[in-house]
Amino acid sequence: MTKIDELLSAGNWTNHDVVEQLPGNLNHKMVQKARLGKKPVPRHTQDLLTEALNRLINPEKAFRREDLFPAGVD
Repeated sequence: MTKIDELLSAGNWTNHDVVEQLPGNLNHKMVQKARLGKKPVPRHTQDLLTEALNRLINPEKAFRREDLFPAGVD
């Protein structure tokens, strides 16, 4: 289970909820790949997902990319 999947599952949020935060830049496929964590997530996608999750889950205390993607894969 990835950190993103853990956070979304705990809050009962769907991939669509994440995509709605940045609809022009993020798509369902990107979110699903990050949730599965089978392949490295590109840095640009990591940044988009971090921004979207901050808007959705944690607007007061922002997540950093390193919090959500600890491997630091580019």
